[in-house]
Amino acid sequence: MAKKEANEKCGQLNAKALAVALGGLWGAYVFILGIILTIFPNAKFFWVSKELLGMLATLYPGYAATFTGSIVGLLWGILCGAVGGLLITWLHNWALEKYCE
Repeated sequence: MAKKEANEKCGQLNAKALAVALGGLWGAYVFILGIILTIFPNAKFFWVSKELLGMLATLYPGYAATFTGSIVGLLWGILCGAVGGLLITWLHNWALEKYCE
């Protein structure tokens, strides 16, 4: 019980929760980007542009400004966001173990 209390005191992150949160957010963003550029091919505002979609398409095979491509991007985004969340959690919790008293 003492280790659990120490972990809570130091503020360790829950790996599953952060993986689900970041996976959902990044997947949704990649999907919405694809859908917006499917409907409005020349859209360019804030974080929406053909150039950004092109960069993501080089990382995510099958991702394109189509409905099917947006679904593929959603799946890639969920996977990459979840892995990113796990890595962030691991690094954060590792640093706490080293430096939290």
